[in-house]
Amino acid sequence: MDWRHQSACRDEDPELFFPVGNTGPAISQIEEAKKVCN
Repeated sequence: MDWRHQSACRDEDPELFFPVGNTGPAISQIEEAKKVCN
């Protein structure tokens, strides 16, 4: 079985993992992505 079928992020919006920038609103988006992965 492919690892993607068992991943914690499989049902998340892919855009969550590609924030625009690294300041302002992107910081909270980055933190949300980290929560999914941990």
